Amino acid sequence: MILRFLKRLFQWTVVLGAIGGLFYVAYRVHGAMQAELAKEGGEELRSPRRAHDGVVELAAEDVERLGVVAAPAAAVAWSERVAVYGEVVPNPRGTVEVRSPFAGTLRASSEAPWPAAGRRLRAGQVLGRVDIRIGAQERLALLDNLNNARLKKEGAAKVVELQRERVRRVETVLRSNIVPGQQLDDAKVLLADAETQLAIASAAVELWKKALDEADRPGGRESSTYSYPLTAPADGEVTELAARPGMAVEAGALVAQIVDFRRPLARLDVPPGLLGSGPPPERVQLVAIPARPSALGGVAAAQGPGDPTATLSATLVGPAPRVDAASQLVGYWYEAGPAVGDGPGAAWRPGLMVKASLNSASATSRPAVAVPAGAVLFHQGRALVYVRVKPGTFERREVVPLGRDGESWDLAPREGTGPTGLEPGDVVVTSGAQVLLSEEFRADDVEAD
Repeated sequence: MILRFLKRLFQWTVVLGAIGGLFYVAYRVHGAMQAELAKEGGEELRSPRRAHDGVVELAAEDVERLGVVAAPAAAVAWSERVAVYGEVVPNPRGTVEVRSPFAGTLRASSEAPWPAAGRRLRAGQVLGRVDIRIGAQERLALLDNLNNARLKKEGAAKVVELQRERVRRVETVLRSNIVPGQQLDDAKVLLADAETQLAIASAAVELWKKALDEADRPGGRESSTYSYPLTAPADGEVTELAARPGMAVEAGALVAQIVDFRRPLARLDVPPGLLGSGPPPERVQLVAIPARPSALGGVAAAQGPGDPTATLSATLVGPAPRVDAASQLVGYWYEAGPAVGDGPGAAWRPGLMVKASLNSASATSRPAVAVPAGAVLFHQGRALVYVRVKPGTFERREVVPLGRDGESWDLAPREGTGPTGLEPGDVVVTSGAQVLLSEEFRADDVEAD
């Protein structure tokens, strides 16, 4: 009885020891995993901490890793501008036509397929060929030229025979020393000239005979293999195809129209009040107004301050010939420079709505602060920037945009010591501002947890 009790006691002791050992191993493994996670996530655990509202602190290596770049704000003079609107119209200087110089039949080139609408072409690229058509009148002219060449060849052959006979006679007489050697030289010169004329006549006969044979090819076709290549006179895209291979065309018939959209032309409708002191400025920044879906599912030609925009620098060409009858605004042509490759200008097609900002004649200038466009953030209806107050410390400030000038924003200057606005010389984050805003929100989440 005692032995049985001791045996069971020993068994329970072993089981409890094994269970305790398992708990101990699990505890050690859990501690090791926590240490490893803490080591691997050290960078994340050292997330930027917020000293107070609107301030983000980063270590020096984090500033470089996140690509945060700052530059001082510049002082500028700003005056109120008036937005003028217009649209992109077809540019005559960017439109060319390909026409057939001869009457004939079109065919595709072996070098490239026949172009399709929307295809981009290079200057000098072969579109196709036109097989020149030979009519009855042209055939009669070929036959007449062939007959004339044959007659000239026969006459030249007779002259050659006469000159050869003369040379033989002079050589025979010259052996008896009756005539001087000069006569033999003159006879040989005349013989060489006659042989040259015979060669010219023979070549002309072969040429006209070949041309006539091409015009009388078997099958009753009226077109010869004489063809002329049709090439693109300038770079651009095919916008119209008036003919295709196999079609018969007359001389001067339109084959294709090519438009270079990399040189957009815009008509801006300017209010007469802005023209009191003279014509509009020579150069303006054209801003595309893309259509975007509205809340009701329609299309609104509106643009929020944070929406991406496409801008082009355009030069004044001259006034439009007519005033817009509906708005009574004066139109002016502005042409943007040719874009390189497929730049932004290549996507500006006729019908695109654009706008530009012109200085008002009655507006007075006021001091402002200019920052690059990438420095301004739009969040919850507010315009924000981050200012570097000291190395690694960035303060968020609310600003008042006055207007955009190309690739920069003009902002209202700071008044007093308030928490909003900028002063000239403030070091503003120009690249990575959105990252700082995200890091600030992440710091809020870490503190909330």
